[in-house]
Amino acid sequence: MEEVLYNKENPFPAKIVERYLLNKEGSTKKTYHVTLDLADSGMTYKAGDAIAIYPENSPEDVATLLAALGKTGVEEVIDPRSGKTLSLEHFLKTKVNLLRIDEGVSLEDLLVKYPPLLPRFYSIASSPQVSPNRVDLLVATFTYKVGDIERKGLGSHFLCDLAEVEKTPIYTYLHPTAHFTLPDDPNVPIIMVGPGTGVAPYRAFLQEREAQGATGKNWLLFGERHRAHDYYYESYLEELKEKKFLHLDLAFSRDQEEKTYVQHHLLKRGVMVWKALQEGAHFYVCGDARRMAKDVTHALQTIIETHGALSPANAKNFIKTLRKEKRFLLDVY
Repeated sequence: MEEVLYNKENPFPAKIVERYLLNKEGSTKKTYHVTLDLADSGMTYKAGDAIAIYPENSPEDVATLLAALGKTGVEEVIDPRSGKTLSLEHFLKTKVNLLRIDEGVSLEDLLVKYPPLLPRFYSIASSPQVSPNRVDLLVATFTYKVGDIERKGLGSHFLCDLAEVEKTPIYTYLHPTAHFTLPDDPNVPIIMVGPGTGVAPYRAFLQEREAQGATGKNWLLFGERHRAHDYYYESYLEELKEKKFLHLDLAFSRDQEEKTYVQHHLLKRGVMVWKALQEGAHFYVCGDARRMAKDVTHALQTIIETHGALSPANAKNFIKTLRKEKRFLLDVY
């Protein structure tokens, strides 16, 4: 029997086998744990990899556009990108980014220059040592305004609200990482900075290091809004801390009057950070690229200047060397 290769052009129809809200009652956020079953896909992943998901538009948005076009949805159209014949409803549901469609569009215009529904990428939050045929994801839902209309994030709304557990096919393919990986040597210390859903790959790293019996120190700096509501994977992380397998620094920004973030905890632990870097530690940053990653990088430079007694220029060169040695690694979005 010929092996089927699943990829971007031929995604695998996975199913959601588990989905639950990670935030507790009273939270201002909705972040979900989602598990996809990849059995029979032939996909093999490693800790640090991501997975690509093709989302679908909501039935309401599809119905609105069909009504505007004066169509029922059963009409057949040829997808100009793939050359395949699809029903108009299926085409609008799975191929077109309806959030970027003008209301006055004609069907002819739509077929010629439609904005494609691109895949969304999620860091895998599990290790293949623990679940080789399944992947865990952390998916944060969000809303935004277009004029007076409130819209939901396309990928997160599909995975967390629209897709039915054990039913809806989730078309997916593996997006391997070339760089955001664990050290080859399990004795090397690691520092992991990841507020919010940035903690996802670190859960995979910790599962992997535990399965390896790694002796290298593991240090996680995690942050969110409130400890009582937004401490993702609390029982797992606290258990690792109890076992002395994990050093944990927590930054819950709104639990005190002055907001505290992961970079503030990093600066407080400057001596410890510098010592770990001298011991060959790998330093990881995952999450928001716009502000968090910049603030963490700036904090790291300050630590290197202060505790390494280096000038700003030499501290920058030190970070450049860490990057070159693949010891300062970012997975930011």
